[in-house]
Amino acid sequence: MIFSDLKQWEREQTVYPEAITKGLQYIRSTDFSELPLGKHEIDGELMFALLQEPLTQGWERQRPESHRTYTDIQLLLSGEELIRVVPLSEEAVISEESFDTRDIAFYSKVGAESDLVLKPGLFAVFYPGDIHRPCCSVGQDQKIRKVVIKVHKSLLGL
Repeated sequence: MIFSDLKQWEREQTVYPEAITKGLQYIRSTDFSELPLGKHEIDGELMFALLQEPLTQGWERQRPESHRTYTDIQLLLSGEELIRVVPLSEEAVISEESFDTRDIAFYSKVGAESDLVLKPGLFAVFYPGDIHRPCCSVGQDQKIRKVVIKVHKSLLGL
């Protein structure tokens, strides 16, 4: 997992994997206010962006999730979002698994989670297996705008 902001990325980009850098360069060069919500191709099914406007909710109402095929680069564009994170461990219990059709598994039980608070310009990178609980409220529920870049594991040598 990586947690940073676009300002830091300018200094850090040389240590990031090439595919993560490509995804962040796409973010830097794209005016998301001009794009409709939904899927936007970057490199076919190997890398694409999902522009979303979800409503945040209390963390206990959101389900922890992980992916097997894609790494997420999640950047907040507006609002405020809490994402709870925890490494995959033997404590994790999958309650719903759709890796083959939707590349996602949800968990009924995970280990002790840590909190990341995203504000506009902050991003997190979740590799396959990193359990994350996105779209949690900070204070009160609110509509947020975010972009999620999906990076296929083959681009990362995974």
